[in-house]
Formats: sequence, C-alpha cells, structure tokens
Amino acid sequence: MNRDRLHQLGFELVRDLGGRSQGAWLATASNGSPVILKWSPFKTMANRYATLLPGLNELRARGVPVPEYLHVIPFDGGTLSVQHFLPGKSQDNPSQAVVEATVDSIAAKAGIPGPLPAGNQPTWGAFVVGSLTDSLDGRQMQAPLRSGDKRTAAVLDRIRAVGADADPDRFPDNGLVHLDLHTDNILIDDDALSGIIDWEEACAGDHLYDLVQFAFDLDGHGPPVWDIVDAAGFEPQVLRAYIAYLVLKCASSAILHHPEDMARQLARAKRVLDRYEI
Repeated sequence: MNRDRLHQLGFELVRDLGGRSQGAWLATASNGSPVILKWSPFKTMANRYATLLPGLNELRARGVPVPEYLHVIPFDGGTLSVQHFLPGKSQDNPSQAVVEATVDSIAAKAGIPGPLPAGNQPTWGAFVVGSLTDSLDGRQMQAPLRSGDKRTAAVLDRIRAVGADADPDRFPDNGLVHLDLHTDNILIDDDALSGIIDWEEACAGDHLYDLVQFAFDLDGHGPPVWDIVDAAGFEPQVLRAYIAYLVLKCASSAILHHPEDMARQLARAKRVLDRYEI
C-alpha cells in the first residue's frame, strides 16, 4: 500500500488484517472512523463493483449485515475499495444462533442479481461444470491434484466423474452467490452475527450454493449444518457438483499454498464425498 497516496486521499493505515483472505487493511478515515481498505490489482474490478454493490445494498436493506462500500477508486494501477468497518471477530465453531442467522442471510440472497461468474462464464451452471471438466478453468484448478500423489489423483477421478454427468442447464441461477462463505468471513459480536464480509468474488448464480460451502467449512466441527443442506431440497446432480467443486477448490488451494493442511483436506474430502456417494 502506498501510504503517502492513501494519506492524500484521507486514510491512514492501521494494520494488515491477515487471515485466509489477503489484501485487506484496517485504516482510519479523515474523520477518525475505522474503515476497511481492499485493493485489487485489476482495473476491471471497478466494473464488478458497479454490478455488485446495488445487490449488497438490497441485501443490507433485507437485514443482512454486509458492509457498506463508501468508495471505489482507481489506485496504484488497480482498484481500491473503502468499506464501512463492521464489529466482531470470526470463530471456527460458531454457536447455533449464529449458524441459524447465517442460514437466514443465505436465504435472503434469493432474487438479487450480481456480476457474471469468474471467467465471464455465461451462466452459473457453466462456471461450476466448467470447473469440474476439461475447460480452461477446469484444467487450471485440477492441475495441482493431477500432479500430486495417488491420493489426490483418486480424489480428482471422483470429481471429474461428477463433472462428466452434470448438465449446466440444470443449475439454478436465481440469486447472489458469495462464493467464499467460510468462518473467516463471518463476524460475530456478543454471540450474534455482526457481519458477512469479503464479497469480491461474489457473482450471480444459485444463492444456496453458499449453504453447501458453509456446511463444508464446518464439517468436522460441532454445528450439524449438513442436516440443513439435506432438508433444502437440492437436486442430487446439483448438490453433488457443488460438493465436488468445493473439494477441488480447497484441495487445490492447500497443495499450492498450505501443504501442511493437506491431511485435513483429504480426510474431509473423503468424509463428504462418501456421505453423498460421489
């Protein structure tokens, strides 16, 4: 971050927020209020914000604690967003009350539009199925598992089998998908949901995908979110594809960035793939 340039804009950096999601800083505005700064290296991110922010405003109007974006501006060759600071901290094992509030927040995203999925895929179904097959995005995501060991190759075989049977036209496309809804992005204050953050990957699609990701993230912890998933009425082909995508996404990320986490990732992958007979 260019501190001098930020100072000219009226912001003073406080600290890097770290966590799973990089590129976020706590700062103060010229009036002394706390804000969150996020920088993207892509100038085109401003176009995604232009499509995303009206949806987040609607979601906030529906009572979901999402941050208000105060500014989106060009900065250092990319795009800088300035967000209203939300109180609270993440917890690895949230209470049942927080789980229920998060599930309600996911349901509230129905009917809210958003940007196209990553890679400008024309539909949500094309994005999911493309990730599981031999499309360009699929090859990129699958490469770490393919070049790993026998265990990762076996997991990849199960993932690709799901992709081969999936029809992109069968996937709902009727809401806003957060796409990265894990516990690091859920803020809790005084045992109440106080914020859902990190919307930069959000896109149009099946808003209930986030319910599956939430359950996947909590698998092995206490809250029985899979029971909520099972009662949500997913078409089996769609649910299997979401699970396969999550296994692929998390295992690939671990191989590339957190190899020390691979044992946990592979154990969770086996549990969840077996649970849904994939």
